[in-house]
Amino acid sequence: MDTSTVSNPWASDQRSQGPYGLLIQQAELSGHLKKRRDRDIAMATDHAREQSPSLQLFQVLRQITAQRKELDKVNVEVQCRLQDQETNDITDLSTLENRIKQLNELSQHLQAVMQHKSHLKSRLQKPFVGEYLHIAAQYQRCVSEVFPMLAPILSDLQTNLDNIHWASTFSMDNGHMDRTLDDLTASLARLQTGLQSLVQLRGSVSQMHHTSRSQQPTGRPVS
Repeated sequence: MDTSTVSNPWASDQRSQGPYGLLIQQAELSGHLKKRRDRDIAMATDHAREQSPSLQLFQVLRQITAQRKELDKVNVEVQCRLQDQETNDITDLSTLENRIKQLNELSQHLQAVMQHKSHLKSRLQKPFVGEYLHIAAQYQRCVSEVFPMLAPILSDLQTNLDNIHWASTFSMDNGHMDRTLDDLTASLARLQTGLQSLVQLRGSVSQMHHTSRSQQPTGRPVS
């Protein structure tokens, strides 16, 4: 038997692949194309993943684990924000500066009280002179809020009393109201006449302007 013409299927003879086979093999070796074995393995893996419930369960568990990690990150961030909010009064610089300012004002007020302590004692020990309203302690705040509301009313009290006095003494029997109404009617009539005159004057001016524009020549003058 002549074996010279029989090709060995296990031999890696590149000449039997042809130019296209050599090109594909070089592309696979250089990494420009995926190897057919890797492609077959990937296809088999995808097929098994689609058909196997166990692999699908692993995929779902992997997704759940990733979502839990994201949820843990969010929870940690929320806790950090809550902690920052709770400790904002002792960590925020603007809040600390405001507290320091308030403490300085309180300290200055207390120092002023201590400096005028003797004067305050003498004022408190003196009896009341004049007429005062005796108000219980629980109502002092209400009274202090009422007085600012009464101040503008008391300032306009005299004007309101004068208006009331005028209304009580005014009488329509003497014909004063009739004369006032007649004067008002005459004033309105004069105002209406003047308005009509202005409207007529405006119409006349507009008509004159339109006539002057229509009489102007439209062509250019011949030189």
